[in-house]
Amino acid sequence: MLMPIFRSEAQARILAWLLLVPDREQPIATLASVAEVAQPNTLREVNRLVEGGLLRERRAGNTRLVAANTASPYFEPLVQILGRAYGPAVMVPQELAEIPGIELAVIIGSWARRYQGEAGPPPNDVDVIVVGSPQPRALRRANARLEEQLGVPVQITVVTPEDWAEQPTGFLQTVHSSPYLTVLDNTGAEQ
Repeated sequence: MLMPIFRSEAQARILAWLLLVPDREQPIATLASVAEVAQPNTLREVNRLVEGGLLRERRAGNTRLVAANTASPYFEPLVQILGRAYGPAVMVPQELAEIPGIELAVIIGSWARRYQGEAGPPPNDVDVIVVGSPQPRALRRANARLEEQLGVPVQITVVTPEDWAEQPTGFLQTVHSSPYLTVLDNTGAEQ
């Protein structure tokens, strides 16, 4: 786990997804996908978090929508912890989504390894590979905002779609053979 103070990895991912974007309101099915667990497990986690006052819920027809409870006295401290531990999975795609020319964005390195469950020390930085041809200035601005939001250095490397597919360098071969987390996919391919 990236932050072993939470009851489960699923709970931490649900909290990060909702608290780091507090105006986000999501159905249980979406949260199950985010948490990478079955819907019944997600429902149990959400029920605990609603009962604890960390999340709020409302009904829209037959759909139960869940969002951050920003009035909770624990909201701000949890945002700080979750932002540091889980923020890259939420904030990187949010920052890069509006930049034209990005086909794919993946987080690599120690942060991706910890997120995928590999044991080790907490990551001190976030490494991102952007596949495509984004405008450099827009990418630099997004990089600066990410560093400010996450509180750690963020290194963004741009590669062409051809290089990403063909892996002509040792660096890209290592990336493909190591754990990485796809956070943005504008290729239309299923992940």
